[in-house]
Amino acid sequence: MKRIAVAAAWVVLALLFSAAPGTKAFAGGDDGLGMQSDQATGGLRVLAVAVRFPDARPSFDLDNIRRRAVGDLDRYVREQSYGKAWVKADFRGWVDLPDPLSLYKVSPYNFQVDRRRVRKLIEDAMTGVEADVDFGRYQHILIIPGVRTMPGQGYGMLCYCANPGMLTGVRGNLAYATVQSRGGAAFRGGIFVGCENAHLGMFAHDFFHALGGIDAGKRRVP
Repeated sequence: MKRIAVAAAWVVLALLFSAAPGTKAFAGGDDGLGMQSDQATGGLRVLAVAVRFPDARPSFDLDNIRRRAVGDLDRYVREQSYGKAWVKADFRGWVDLPDPLSLYKVSPYNFQVDRRRVRKLIEDAMTGVEADVDFGRYQHILIIPGVRTMPGQGYGMLCYCANPGMLTGVRGNLAYATVQSRGGAAFRGGIFVGCENAHLGMFAHDFFHALGGIDAGKRRVP
């Protein structure tokens, strides 16, 4: 990855944060980016789970997905943070979901996403690995739907941050929600979703939402 390309991507991310509706108080003022997260440095423990649907075939092989979700994302975070943060990912897959794609598919528009389907995807993925995983070891979970996706096609949305985000709504009610596997294991950390064909920059954008967290109902800069 060329350094100049990474720097340009960071500028784009910064603009996205500053331009997001409702973030004036958080991003404005004389302090540059405003409130910054205190949870985005050091080794970031991420459980990455690649899931597939019984009626949809992945178009990427598992090694390809692992390289992007584990190796490439780690290098991206190290580069962007000047070595102050890195990803310690535990990759699991394929994990088979119990229901057809139509019961998980979401709208490509943020404000029309059915949060019940977001919760179902996460909790079914957690249930699929709970026999082998202690969720208390992780700060974040990445769910990777194994289906080629474009806006409104496949899973419906390429990438999003679920916690804090889609699980409660992305405007006016932003908070951390608790999700739970069928066996009763609970998780309340950052959760982001990125489909198998999502670009690395998309993965990173929504991971940074999870890293930054929230303050007084507004997102913080990671």
